[in-house]
Amino acid sequence: MIKFVHEIPERKNLIIFIHGFIGNQETWVKKDGKMPLISYLLDDLEIKINFNVALFEYYTELTNFFPKTRTFLNFARKKKDAKNLAINQITKLLESKVQYSCAEFENIILIGHSMGGLIAKRFVLDDLKKNTDSRTKLYISLATPHLGSIIANYGTNLITNVQITDLAALSTSITEMNNEWVQNKHLPKRFYAQGLYDTIVSPESSIALDADSQNVIYCDDDHFSIILPDNKNVLVDALITELKIFLKDKKIQNIENQDKFSDAGQYDEEIFVLKLMMAHIHATLLKSGKLAFYNAEFTLRKLSSLGIDLRTLEPLYAKIQELYYIEFGKFINGTHDNPNEFFTAVHERIVEEDKKHLHSLYEPLQSLQKFGMLHQLAGIDDSIWWDKDHTKDNFEAFKKSLEKP
Repeated sequence: MIKFVHEIPERKNLIIFIHGFIGNQETWVKKDGKMPLISYLLDDLEIKINFNVALFEYYTELTNFFPKTRTFLNFARKKKDAKNLAINQITKLLESKVQYSCAEFENIILIGHSMGGLIAKRFVLDDLKKNTDSRTKLYISLATPHLGSIIANYGTNLITNVQITDLAALSTSITEMNNEWVQNKHLPKRFYAQGLYDTIVSPESSIALDADSQNVIYCDDDHFSIILPDNKNVLVDALITELKIFLKDKKIQNIENQDKFSDAGQYDEEIFVLKLMMAHIHATLLKSGKLAFYNAEFTLRKLSSLGIDLRTLEPLYAKIQELYYIEFGKFINGTHDNPNEFFTAVHERIVEEDKKHLHSLYEPLQSLQKFGMLHQLAGIDDSIWWDKDHTKDNFEAFKKSLEKP
């Protein structure tokens, strides 16, 4: 069952909290009736107005000594006869809930406590098998036994319970998930919260095996206090921080210039344009250079307005300039016959290397913007020219020749 505890219909971001073994919706509730972890998150206005929050509940119990008797009683009372399901089966319930009951949400954040973290983990892996562009954007486990629990191993000798079997160290379920998790290259951003006072899940088990560096949130909590904080602690701060980073990243990804470029001569006196004109670059190619410059300027202004330090782009500028120098070397050696061929070759090279050598963390910086960044450099760098014999001196002479008498 999915129960919404906070709804902002116009927002497309959903946080789903998933309880652990023998838990339920009350897992997140203290004796005073409050849900402190969720409440502390929603005390932050930016989180409150941007995220919907829901609880996923599934059936879980330690043992049922008289299953047939209970089945008969439930039938007589016309009640559902629920039973413990394995982790992969619970995940299927979550999949259907997300697919049909949460279809309107574009971005999903999964926060799972204990076995709930394993359910969320299985959900991520299964979803990526079907959708290369998964809606799950952030995964956070709280005191989750990623390597299984030794206590569960003891339990399997005492109780027949499919969930305890799944939770046991080296269980088939745990082993398969770990193997898939390490090998998957498309996992969402992920964090592992470890309660340093936890005596149920060992420190080693609370952090998943991961091909990438592990992002760990260390908390002065035990297995249960980690989800029932008495104050705005480090876990709350970490969750708020990462949720805000997610919102900022989404704003960056959504940068798009809706205004069509119109060449009204606004760039005709820019140095990069004069350099192109000096090399007799064809009018169509000249316009493409202006278009690229326009989009680069727009995107970089947007990034700056979102708090991105543009100095972090200096390595990207250096790589773009490096590609220019390589093609310039080919130009002076005769590979490119004229400035127009050279100009086109540089543009082609930037397109080819867009997702490789010129890869950027900022998605809006595509090949068009990167070509524009080269023209930005041309406006300030005396080593960027579009013909072999051009220098600063003959550039000044060219500018003077354009002056009206």
